[in-house]
Amino acid sequence: MQRLAAGGHMELPDFDTLRRLAVAEPERLDELLRQQIEGLIDRVSPEQQQRLRGLQFRIDCQRQLAKNNMDSCIRIAAMMHDSFYSMRSEMIQLNANLYADQAPVYRENNVVSFFDYYHKKK
Repeated sequence: MQRLAAGGHMELPDFDTLRRLAVAEPERLDELLRQQIEGLIDRVSPEQQQRLRGLQFRIDCQRQLAKNNMDSCIRIAAMMHDSFYSMRSEMIQLNANLYADQAPVYRENNVVSFFDYYHKKK
């Protein structure tokens, strides 16, 4: 059983121990991972727990479908990229909707001579 650290999270073994587990006892390393994940999920609100459990299910499915650890890593990274680009697209759309009703503002005499601009910088 793992000890709880000051912040309420479990202390991890040192790197060499984790590496040894990965090579010699991968099932113990997987169990440690599951314990860490459950500990994290248990500390958030019930609404967030449901979302995190759903996300963890999707991650676990990708890990099971993967041919090896590198494939698993690539699949999970692709999930993160997809999520990021989806969020980015939504933000762009929200921003476009926010300014869609506003007429563009045109200012008179808003022309800057490149010559004047260049010489003012010197």
